[in-house]
This record gives sequence, structure tokens and C-alpha cells, in this order.
Amino acid sequence: MAADRDSRGRAAARSGASVRATTRPRHRGEPVMIMIAAMAIALLLVQVSFLVAVPEPAPFSISLEVSTTALFLAAGLIAWRRRPHNRIGPLMLLTGLSIWLTSLTIAPVPLLAAIGTIAVTLPLAMTLHLVLAFPSGRVHGRAAVALVVIGYLVSLVLQAPLYLIGSGPLALTDSVAAQAWLPMIMVLQSGLGVSALVVAAVVIAHRARGADPVERRVLGPVVWYRIAVLLIVGAAALIGRFSGGSEAALIASHLQVAAIMGIPLVFLIGLLFGSFGRAGEVDELVAQIGAATPSTEQLTAAVADALGDPGAVVVFARSGQPGFVDAAGEKIELAADRTRRLHPVRYGGKIVGGIYYRHGLIADDALLDVLAGLVGMAMDQQRLVAEQSALVADLRAREAELQSSRRRLLQAEDTERRRIARDLHDGAQQHLVVLGMNARQLSRTSEDPSIARSAAEIADGMTGVLAEFRDLIAGIMPAPLLDRGLVPAVELLAERMPIPTRVTVRFVPERLAADAESTLYFLVSESLTNVVKHAGATSAEVIIGVADGVTPTVVTITVVDDGSGGVDPSRGTGLRGVADRIAAVGGTFQVDSTEGVGSSVYAEVPCG
Repeated sequence: MAADRDSRGRAAARSGASVRATTRPRHRGEPVMIMIAAMAIALLLVQVSFLVAVPEPAPFSISLEVSTTALFLAAGLIAWRRRPHNRIGPLMLLTGLSIWLTSLTIAPVPLLAAIGTIAVTLPLAMTLHLVLAFPSGRVHGRAAVALVVIGYLVSLVLQAPLYLIGSGPLALTDSVAAQAWLPMIMVLQSGLGVSALVVAAVVIAHRARGADPVERRVLGPVVWYRIAVLLIVGAAALIGRFSGGSEAALIASHLQVAAIMGIPLVFLIGLLFGSFGRAGEVDELVAQIGAATPSTEQLTAAVADALGDPGAVVVFARSGQPGFVDAAGEKIELAADRTRRLHPVRYGGKIVGGIYYRHGLIADDALLDVLAGLVGMAMDQQRLVAEQSALVADLRAREAELQSSRRRLLQAEDTERRRIARDLHDGAQQHLVVLGMNARQLSRTSEDPSIARSAAEIADGMTGVLAEFRDLIAGIMPAPLLDRGLVPAVELLAERMPIPTRVTVRFVPERLAADAESTLYFLVSESLTNVVKHAGATSAEVIIGVADGVTPTVVTITVVDDGSGGVDPSRGTGLRGVADRIAAVGGTFQVDSTEGVGSSVYAEVPCG
């Protein structure tokens, strides 16, 4: 409690803060990504163990197959993490898994070997699906959807007779009549599969031809690679099916694997980097805003990623006031950094904020216009939060200034009180003492009885005036407090109480700050006066100590009595005035008073 009060008393205004870049927030799916990565590593280890266990293993074939699986899995994880709203990442992961499934054909467990046999041509269908779905991960257009469906039919349905007929472990029949159909099925499968690949290449080329020049320039390399992969895979499939295991078939197979291996690398580069990568960031930003209103940190991170400027931040306009503030409500000094510029963001016909970026990193200002249009609504909502933060910061600054002003006034009052008290004590009081002594001396030495009697009356009157004068000085600033400090002054005050009053002192510095010292003394004085006048108490106690574990030093004072209780500080001016003095020095004040139980006055005042 004491620490909280002390921190409030030491609150200061915040101003002139510099703009700081917001770091990318931790992805909410991070644990899932870690788990998937661990599973991917485990799958690769299993794949290697199966391939190495084959009699006379071919190192090149092993490394090629494992590398292909690893590339798809790694690229899929990276793409999924960086573009969580894009389906390309999961599709690459599934393609890598399909390649891994083909290695199960040599597994020592019959069930696993059966799964590998069923999925042996699945990577070709997955490749077709992946190529047609780039870059969004979604297949658009009836023709493309039909081609994907044909690809899965060819790889799963038309592949089934090839392992269900014959002498294999999954064969259901080995009749000669059934085997007579196999060549026709193989031709149909190859024809449909290759045709689907060629038609897919034509569809991609047709779409690229219909794109505008900018889109063709940005997507050109990726488009040509997609077309080349489809044609290479189709040609290699034909050669492998009809060459009868020749050296040409082996070369075609390796060329096919190499072309497929390049897919995750090319797609990942296109997805994350360059102008196309920036477009992907914009798509991701749209998805984030559409899913839920992002926080300021998330909005800043998304904008920074979209611009490719890690130092970019979003700032907010204040209603009816010039300039911009950050998310904490701190004013942005736009002229402080010449390397940065502010791009205004408008929503509803008014400027709601801006994007504060390094202009040397942004090649295309049109991207800023796109981003400004996307984040306008979200920034308008966050602007209200930032504006409230700025108002709170202003209020805190004004509160701190008011607190400082009150303390300066109290210190000035306290200094003046001490000066007046010393002047009266050293000046007027001494004169009164001397006059009283002279009158007393005259009353004793004068031979005229009337003069002696008058001098005695004057001396007695001077004694009464001197007593009242001393009470007046004590009310302004008691001499013991001036000369000896808080504890001796309180002990002297307790000795003069008409009821037994005990003073308990724990460790307290010998002298405190002048304003804190006088404030605590007047608290005790006013509290004991109320005990005598209103409480009807038979005893009282003053406890002076230091709050534990608080820096700087906080002095605590408690005044308790066994009186009638029922004290209400708001009804009188004495304790209310003391409470104001305590608040002015950054302290706290509390009164607990229950009818018939007594009262307790507690205060804490920082004295460091």
C-alpha cells in the first residue's frame, strides 16, 4: 500500500518520447508450428531409415527423395507461418507428405507398404493441385477445378487396378482375363494424366496472357516455371510408363524429381519476397483486418511487413488538435528524423492517422495508398484508444504539475511560518520577557507603594501576555520543532496533554524535510486536540515509524485513542486542512473511527 501511494506521489509527466518500431507479435499458432516441425523431422528420419534399409541402397536416389520431402515440408512450414491466411503453405506440407508416403512401399511393415503402394502416384496429383492453386492456395475457375479432380482420379482411382490385379500383396485377383485389361487402363491413366498436365499448362499460359503488363512482369518468372514443371512432369511420366525401364526413363525420372524439387523454392521466394511478396503481405493484412480488428501492435507489424520496412509504425491523429500521437498517446515529432516521412491515412473523409516510414526503403508510393485504404477503418478505431491514452497522459502531466505546484506553495508557506515564528521568538517575545522582568524588578525596588503595586500588575499582565504569545508562536511553528525536530516536538506535545499520552518511536531519521516535518507535527497536534475536545478519551498514543521496504523513506504516524469514536473528517476544517497538507507533500491520510470503539488517524508522508 505504501509503495502504491509513494509511486502516485512521484508520478511525472511523459513527453518528447521517440517513435519506436513495434516488433512482430508472436504468432498465435506458434506451438502448433513447433509441433508440426517436430513431426516433419520425425517423418524424415523414418524415411531415411526405410531407404537405407533397402538392399544395395543407391545414395543418390536416397538423397534426392529425402531432399525433395524436406524441401516441401520446410517451405510449407515457412509459408504457413508467414502467410497464415494463405493455403499455399498447407498445400506444400501435404505435397511433402505425399512424397513421404511413396517411400513406405519399401517399409518392412505390410500395412505401411500397402499405404505406400496406394499413394505411389499421389505426388503427381498434389503437384498439379499446388501449381494451379498458386499464389492464393485456392483453385479458381471451373477448368482448373476440373483438372484438379481429374488429377486425383488418375492418381488414386485409375491407379487402383494396377495393384489390385496381378500377384502383388494387395492383389484381389490374378486371373488372365482381368490382367488383359491392365494395358488399356495404363494407357487411359497416362493419357488422362498427361492431358490434364498439358491442359493445366495451357490454362496458366492463357491467364498470364490476359493479365495486365505489371502483373505479367511481376509474375512472369513464376508463371513460366509452373508451365515448365507441368510439361516436364508429363513428359517424364510418359517416358517412364512406356520406355520399359531404360536409361532414358531413369534420366526422365531424375529430371521430373528435380523440376518438382524447385517448386517449393520458387513458390516460397515468390510468396515472400519482391513486389509479389509485398502483394502477399497486403493480402495477409486484409485477412487479418477481416478476421478481427487487430491491435495497434499487430497493425503496425502487418504494415511494416507489407512495406518491407521493419521500422514503419502507424500513428494517430487527435480530434481538433494538430499533430499525431503513437499508441501510448505520446506526441510524434515528425521533423525530428529527416529519413522518415508520414503518409496520411483517411477514413470517412478525414485524416485518422498516418504511416510513418523510411522513404528510402519504399520504391512504389502506390503501395502506401493501398495500405492506407486498407487500414483506415482499423486505425480509426485504434485512434480513439490512442486519443484516450493521450488524454490520460495529459491529465497525469497536469496532475503532476498541480502536485508540484501545491508542494511549492506549501514549502513557501512553511518557510514563511518558520521565519515569522523565529522573528517573533527572537524579537517580540524577548522584548516582552525583558519588559516583564523590568516591571517585576521595579515592583520590588520601588519605595513608592503605588508604583510598586502598578509595576507588579504590569509584570503579572506581561506574564499572561507572554504565555498567550508563546501559544501564538507554537500555533505558527513551535520552537521545539524548529530547533530539535519532529520526535522531540511530539514528545513535548504529549507531555502537555491533560490525559495520559504515550509516544512510541520506531526508527526515524533525526531530521526530515522541513515541509514534511511540519505537516506531520500539525497532524499530531490537530489529532490530539480533537481527542481532548471531542473524544472523551482516557488515554491516547502516538506511533511514529518508517514504512518497510520503501525507497525513498516514508514516515508513518498513527494517533489512536479509546474515546467515543464517530469522527467525521469532512465536518471540520482541522483534519481536512491537515489532509490537504499531506496530499500536497505526496502523502496519504486515513481516519478509522467507530462509535464507542475509538479513533485511529493514520498518515504516510515521503521524506526522501
